[in-house]
Amino acid sequence: MSFGARAFVFIVYSLLGVSFIGETAVLFWEFGPEHALTFAAFDSHLFLFFPTLGLVALAAFYLPSCAFVDLYARHVTLGKLRFLIGMMTLGVAAWFVGMGLADNPHRSVWDLTPQTLAADRSEPAGCGVAGEPCRRIALLEGASNLTTVSRQRIGVREFFRSCEAEPLIESGPASERRRFCFASTPLSPAPWLSTDAECCEAQQRFQTAIDEKYLVAGQQSLTSQVHNVLLPTKVFFLFILLAIGILLTVRHDGVLRHYPDKIGRIEAGVLIGAVAMIFFPLMSQGYVQSADALFGVQQKGGFRSIVTLMSFLFGAWALLILLFFFRRRDQNMEIAVKLAGVVASTIAVLKYDLLVSIVARVLGSGASEVSVALLIVLALVAVLVLLFPYLRRGVVGSDVG
Repeated sequence: MSFGARAFVFIVYSLLGVSFIGETAVLFWEFGPEHALTFAAFDSHLFLFFPTLGLVALAAFYLPSCAFVDLYARHVTLGKLRFLIGMMTLGVAAWFVGMGLADNPHRSVWDLTPQTLAADRSEPAGCGVAGEPCRRIALLEGASNLTTVSRQRIGVREFFRSCEAEPLIESGPASERRRFCFASTPLSPAPWLSTDAECCEAQQRFQTAIDEKYLVAGQQSLTSQVHNVLLPTKVFFLFILLAIGILLTVRHDGVLRHYPDKIGRIEAGVLIGAVAMIFFPLMSQGYVQSADALFGVQQKGGFRSIVTLMSFLFGAWALLILLFFFRRRDQNMEIAVKLAGVVASTIAVLKYDLLVSIVARVLGSGASEVSVALLIVLALVAVLVLLFPYLRRGVVGSDVG
């Protein structure tokens, strides 16, 4: 495996890693630890996943990526040209997808400056006393309330509202259950409970207040500006991993033939990276659950509109990874693993909502300082073990491959 291939992958992955850490660092620098943790937990698929499990995936797929760069540079017909075209295609596609997501008209609370959020008040002025709801609550208070409730429950799906009339089902006040509304009600031991219509209106006002303030010059946060610039790099990273999953299957024989001494480490890295990446669709679904509770299910568009498709793509990607790993294993192990995969998939389908709710509680809007710290420590240990073979020997007892 050539030095040039390893250097190229190292530079590209280092730049991606710096962008992952940099965006979250800007969030904490701009908003301070308390509010930044609330925002990072709410959008954990952005601010928690990438600087932790995203780095684990980069470290895990470093050696497989080096193998493919070297393979195309030295052993594939017209490999350099095909590799260049492939990279350019992924880069252009990532740029267009990233810019499309950045143009979402609906913004989040952290898209506004700390000064704008500090000056924001509930509407109308003085509302919220004696348990009375507001037309919409202050933006910071709404986000903080969601965090508080999320830390006390397994998911917040029960706070979803039906904001569109169903012409085929009769509905009326007698059959409607009142619930707490994050967008309109201060949190208290005995808060005012709202109807769906009341909360849907408050959610619309809550989102509109963010969107209108965002359009005012000087009220966009630095975090928002950095996020819009760096978003294509995250998409590019995801595209690279999807491409590697395909290449691991298509080019399996070539990798096995040209890098037999590395195949053990490649397989180990691929499995660890796949486990790390499973959390991205789960944390994304957890974000959607929290966003639907705060902003309302009617506020679609942007990233929320592609989460289901993305989850499907990464499910197919994980199957490709398993196909690569067990391709050269004995038949009995392959059958056992496939059966285990079917059982696990069945459980995941039947209990997917519960699984997402648990992730939202631990690594989403309900994440605490302890769970975030534990995530950082585990990710750091995993990166060190993946990148330094002598550490891996100390952990697992031998250096596979």
